[in-house]
Amino acid sequence: MKSKVLQCGTVIVARAWCNQVTLDTRLSQDVEEHRLIALYEASCSKERAAAGRLLYPHHNLPHQKYLKLVGDLGVIRKDCNEKMLAVRAHHNKM
Repeated sequence: MKSKVLQCGTVIVARAWCNQVTLDTRLSQDVEEHRLIALYEASCSKERAAAGRLLYPHHNLPHQKYLKLVGDLGVIRKDCNEKMLAVRAHHNKM
């Protein structure tokens, strides 16, 4: 996916959301929004790592361990979705 960037004067503003980039027309974001976005991006990184462990498992990975990884991925995805909703809720409040 090509990333789009909006240039306003000398400041270039773009926001990354896991696998997509969305434009932000405001130049200033409050501290809380930055914090929520950082938490969301960290959660997405954990999700990608967990998905990678499932997509490319060791050839001798026991079935029980694989099922544990599946459960862990579900918990991480739920956490990632909750953080995304927190960012959206904060953004809608503004």
